[in-house]
Amino acid sequence: MNKSASLPPAVTSNAALQVLSEATRVALFESGQVRDFEGGAILYHDGEAAGVALFPLTGTLQMGKATPRGRRQIICNPEGSSCGGLCMLMFHDYALAEARGLEPGRVLVVGRDTFQQQTHEDPTLCKLAWQGVSSCMAHLSNMVAQLSFNKVGERLARELVEATGQDGDQIRLTQAELAARVGTTREVVARSLGELQAERWIRLGRGRIVVLDRAALRNIY
Repeated sequence: MNKSASLPPAVTSNAALQVLSEATRVALFESGQVRDFEGGAILYHDGEAAGVALFPLTGTLQMGKATPRGRRQIICNPEGSSCGGLCMLMFHDYALAEARGLEPGRVLVVGRDTFQQQTHEDPTLCKLAWQGVSSCMAHLSNMVAQLSFNKVGERLARELVEATGQDGDQIRLTQAELAARVGTTREVVARSLGELQAERWIRLGRGRIVVLDRAALRNIY
């Protein structure tokens, strides 16, 4: 019998909760709070008091930074399998990014004191925390390198390739969302997409992009 099949859906949808002991799971749920969120709803503003660990249960969150003028940079989109099912970006005294809902869902929010206590009692949780932090640092390091050393067209091509699996796949992202992902403005993305379409490597539609030649896009970066 599959052990995970007997666990509640709130547990089986999160990679971290699946491997923790029953006692640890009970302690996390009893001391934590399960929060529902809608797409676009802000759970934490960048810089506000936080000090929590997040266990995404269903749906998808989005972490990002924004300038006073509204320009946004997406950092990551945590879900139940991301970083081993544990997000530590809100673990500091204050939130290191804005956390908002991308796709409606639920998240288990656990306070820092309880989380640290459980890491002492359950070595598996301690290991998961270190793995989550390491994964996050590696991702942020790669993002800094991309933003620092790669041109917008290169970053955009990489995003299109990584969001698809084969030629003909569709990407349902707006130009504003793509701009936030690659760290530029919507106008610059629109111009770059127009150039890629002129080469017949992509086809633009309303609210979607069809990737026609992933090999050509890959050669850009």
